[in-house]
Amino acid sequence: PVVTTHLLPPADSLVDDIARFVALVEQGDGGASLARSLAVRLIDSALTDVGDVTRLIVVPDGPLHHVPWDALRTADGRYLVERYAVTLAPSAGVLRAIRARAPNPAPLRLLAYGDPAFANSGSSATRGTSAGDAELYRSAFDSTGGLPRLEASGREASLVARYADESEVRTRERASASYLKHAPLDRFRVLHLATHALVDERAVTRTALAVAPGEGEAGFLGPADLAALELNADLVVLSACRSAGGVVVDGEGVQGLIAPLLEAGARTVVATQWRIGDRSTVDFVDQFYREMAGGRTIGDALQAAKIAALRRGAPAREWAAFTVVGDPMLNVPFHTPRQRAPWLAIGGAALLALLTGYGFLTRRRKSAEAR
Repeated sequence: PVVTTHLLPPADSLVDDIARFVALVEQGDGGASLARSLAVRLIDSALTDVGDVTRLIVVPDGPLHHVPWDALRTADGRYLVERYAVTLAPSAGVLRAIRARAPNPAPLRLLAYGDPAFANSGSSATRGTSAGDAELYRSAFDSTGGLPRLEASGREASLVARYADESEVRTRERASASYLKHAPLDRFRVLHLATHALVDERAVTRTALAVAPGEGEAGFLGPADLAALELNADLVVLSACRSAGGVVVDGEGVQGLIAPLLEAGARTVVATQWRIGDRSTVDFVDQFYREMAGGRTIGDALQAAKIAALRRGAPAREWAAFTVVGDPMLNVPFHTPRQRAPWLAIGGAALLALLTGYGFLTRRRKSAEAR
């Protein structure tokens, strides 16, 4: 293999522009000039050496962890995602270790969480999460908007479940922390968690997923809880706000929700870099699974879903938030859900109308006979 190096500007000189670019994209402004300026400084020189490749794996450090790479602009004005499937890796060593793991030979089973019944302020913790930790998580969520219900996430869970051979959908009280902690999760090859996430870029202790409480659990899963899960998953999707973030430690990457899931046995994690809309996310996620069902790898499927969103006019904030961390080359054997034939639906409706009419006439006849 040929190795080439390119010198980037000092990290300190990039911090403000990266933060401004992220803010512009998240607010719905593509920030085209800044997107091009950052691409010139970060990736243009490297792209001159890659030839006809279509996939890029970025191992970022420091402020580069915050860059929405897909939303950068190439010299011809296109988004980077239109030319490359971009994925992230914590390090080359971690990526090598993930690829060395034996594949899961089990049938394709999927666990989907959606629309959890979140803990209220009166909930108390017993085992698993201490009362102090639970209150810390709850107050942290309250400071960022609380835990409003995510009704569309329940529909999202049901949609993705259709793509697997076997699926378990858990919503409301059944979407619990207790189940995640105590169920044999290694039998699932895919976990899809559509819920709220809290990510503090200054303190790992204020980072958690929120799910349903009950059975002695407060309903919050911190990094330590996630690392303790026993996974054998090809894919974990964290369909939650800012789930790719965390505390950036120089030389060690982001300490948040993704790293413990990879440690627990996930091969690939799809997460988000900023806040995402409950309803707008459903269509994007459905497209992502549809692309995987069509035979694309995880990385290529996410790229295709982003391009589809771009072509239907969706702003970058809706698709550039999603990122792949881990092994992008995995194929998950999803199938395209069966759709009921239109003539069958029409025939069913006609039959229902016929039976209803027959029942009405029968009741009229019986009524006349009784008088």
